[in-house]
Amino acid sequence: MFEIIFEYIEQDKFYKYFRLLIIVGMYLFCRRIYSEYAKQSQIKRQIEIDEQEKLEKPARDERERAEKEEALEKEAASFGWGKKTRKNVKLQETILQQESEDLRQRYQSSYDAAEDHDIEDLLED
Repeated sequence: MFEIIFEYIEQDKFYKYFRLLIIVGMYLFCRRIYSEYAKQSQIKRQIEIDEQEKLEKPARDERERAEKEEALEKEAASFGWGKKTRKNVKLQETILQQESEDLRQRYQSSYDAAEDHDIEDLLED
């Protein structure tokens, strides 16, 4: 089959380079398949992690809110007059900060979407 080539190149050298070519070709072929498989498995794992976090988020947020309220109650109960007033003011401050942060995030995300909408005709896929 390779007799014509053997006239120009030694047979051992040809087989050595031919084996090397086959090994490199198989490596590249298998690498592409493995990278696709690894990408798909990583996506599946990330989706599972995101779903788990999504399920745990309400309980975690509630626990954090309870911890903040408890810390504020301890701070208000520490000393002085007007404990109830200080406690109420601290609770109102934290609620106001949280609401303003949520509002800021909502406006920021809607602004980003509007910004992309304005230049959508200029963007290329």
